[in-house]
Amino acid sequence: MTPVGNEEEIAWYCGLVGIPGLGRKRLRELYEKHGSFTAVGKGWRQVAAEAGFPVKLIGAGVERLSGVHSERRLTFLRQNGIGVIGCWEEVFPPLLRNISDPPLALFYKGNIELIAGPAIGIVGSRKPTPYGRAACAQLVKELCGKGLVIVSGLAHGIDAEAHRTALRIKGATIGVLGCGIDVVYPAAHRPLFREVESAGLLVSEYPPGVPPVPGLFPERNRIISGLSVGVVVVEAAERSGSLVTADCALEQGREVFAVPGPIFSEVSAGPNNLVKQGAKLVTGIEDVLDELPPYWKAVIASKKKGSGAFADGKVALDDEEQRLFQHIRHEPIHMDEVGRRLSGADQACLFRTLLKLESKNVIASLPGGYYVRR
Repeated sequence: MTPVGNEEEIAWYCGLVGIPGLGRKRLRELYEKHGSFTAVGKGWRQVAAEAGFPVKLIGAGVERLSGVHSERRLTFLRQNGIGVIGCWEEVFPPLLRNISDPPLALFYKGNIELIAGPAIGIVGSRKPTPYGRAACAQLVKELCGKGLVIVSGLAHGIDAEAHRTALRIKGATIGVLGCGIDVVYPAAHRPLFREVESAGLLVSEYPPGVPPVPGLFPERNRIISGLSVGVVVVEAAERSGSLVTADCALEQGREVFAVPGPIFSEVSAGPNNLVKQGAKLVTGIEDVLDELPPYWKAVIASKKKGSGAFADGKVALDDEEQRLFQHIRHEPIHMDEVGRRLSGADQACLFRTLLKLESKNVIASLPGGYYVRR
């Protein structure tokens, strides 16, 4: 497997992201100033000196960014089936790109098209009750039935229940890791990791080999909410990592939902308090769907109605249709943006070709002039 996107940019990013002392904030500032990780890496000594970095950090970067190491990193990615999707690519999901502290890139294994969503985050207790497991499973079944992708953190308890239920019913699921993409944590979830990798998508902002240290998991939570149009909390104690994810969702302007529980249950304290603070109480899927903005409701409706005929190879497209179709993904795109990506001749018949593709049921139109693949 070849990593997605520009291999030179990926090689330099992989080198830079592992430099000791060069955190995400500093690296983002360098990227924004110089326009690419390639420019930062190739000019490392001067770039780092101008930024006022200490001599030790500059020296660590020189060693880390050697050509031999860069080629080894790319070889490792290919041999281990690891892709990279970076902020420099158009396919990087807009929902995630627009949070206050987005990842600079995501390492992944599995079906990267799932990252386009729309998705719902499901989080909760690592020690759920039978009620919590049943509520989680029921919601996941209904959400997957509407074409939504289930995002969670592959932890024990509710996370695992959400992933397993989605996999069991052939739904779509994304596991967001708080360690390197090649590190299985918790170790007992190795079979679940392999299932998600095979039938869903695993993502991590951390390079391969990064161990699961406690400080990385709160950072991971912002990606769970950042990929989602809303987050559902199913059982959580008053001081729970799941509530960190809910806080991230609120900061990002996402909807927060809570499954209520018995007042005597310790793991119901979290969601019950969220309801007091204004989260939407959830007793069924309609409580989730009703709170989503009209735009996302339309996207979900279009996914649900899709026949999948094109994916099955049953629809033939002529050259003109194919040239336009390749610019329409599962993430909504405005017709004006499609037009800008076409040549003059194809631009002239843009509207006509869109109508032809829609009549063949391979794309769907959304409010405001947006289109998505079915």
